[in-house]
Amino acid sequence: MTRQLKIQQPFNLELTLTMGQAFRWRELPPDFYDDGHKWFSGVLGANLIHIRQTGDGIEYRVGGSDEERKATPDDDETLRRYFREDDDVITIYADISRDPKMATIMEEHPGLRLLRQDPWECLISYICSANTGVTGIANKVEAITDLGKPVRLATEIRHTFPTPSDLAAAGEPYLRELSVGKPATYATTAAHMILSGESDPYAFASVSYRDAKQRLMDYPGIGNKIADCICLFALDKQEAFPVDRWVWRAITEVYPEWGFEEKPQPTQTEIRRVSNKAGQVFGEHAGYANQYLFYWRRKYGEEPLSFAYRWHGKLRLPPGMTVDDVRYEYMSRKYLS
Repeated sequence: MTRQLKIQQPFNLELTLTMGQAFRWRELPPDFYDDGHKWFSGVLGANLIHIRQTGDGIEYRVGGSDEERKATPDDDETLRRYFREDDDVITIYADISRDPKMATIMEEHPGLRLLRQDPWECLISYICSANTGVTGIANKVEAITDLGKPVRLATEIRHTFPTPSDLAAAGEPYLRELSVGKPATYATTAAHMILSGESDPYAFASVSYRDAKQRLMDYPGIGNKIADCICLFALDKQEAFPVDRWVWRAITEVYPEWGFEEKPQPTQTEIRRVSNKAGQVFGEHAGYANQYLFYWRRKYGEEPLSFAYRWHGKLRLPPGMTVDDVRYEYMSRKYLS
């Protein structure tokens, strides 16, 4: 009972689902459907979704508490909203690619899209992200979903994301037993803040980016970076520019002209300055540029990038150019232009 959905704009499903914005998508084994296609599994709301890319969009199946059901136009709208089909990505891409280095990075990885996640799930997921890699975050988030309701599709059983009531009732000790670690304290506190009416992350989408970020930082365990992630991935604040170690490396290595020093850990002041500079360079859609920088830099790992790579945004040099040519071009632009 698959359903087809056309996507009218540039769209790379695998890149969008696996780059590290959301933590509940996983690739299904190749023999799961045995049709030669690459399928992904994720839970959206009360539904278990299996999805793959087609030539002009996506094909998907839906499962709930009672196994697979027939997908409907309402499911189409859920996916269109989740994949932000209301974003004019052609205009957004054109806007941020006015920077030539960003244009080069985007050319190598077309079709990346921001996701519009549920604010509560995104908040808890990113609380669990502190000092943890993408795989570790996914494991913690999946462990928390043991508190949710089972959903089924074909032979797969997963769980919905628990509500604030579910988390509060389970309590901090239980979450620690699920290997959530220290974020268990912050997660249960957040649940109690929402249940008491002290805070409502769903309401933050209607306020300004600055106000939303400040209100998010009222939650324990949420600082600058995590607040920016939630603003960008759940609250429609495309000007947000989260700065983690990968984005910091990308900025210092690819944009030396911005004047930020290469070092393992930037200060909070430096993070704010980088975010402000990114806003000036990339404009109101700086969040899209941020995710391109994050993905592009993270895929090359821990080693510092070569000088030529930093300048051109790619490993290979243009035909006929040497590293010395690139260095001369860079120095002349910096000091002689």
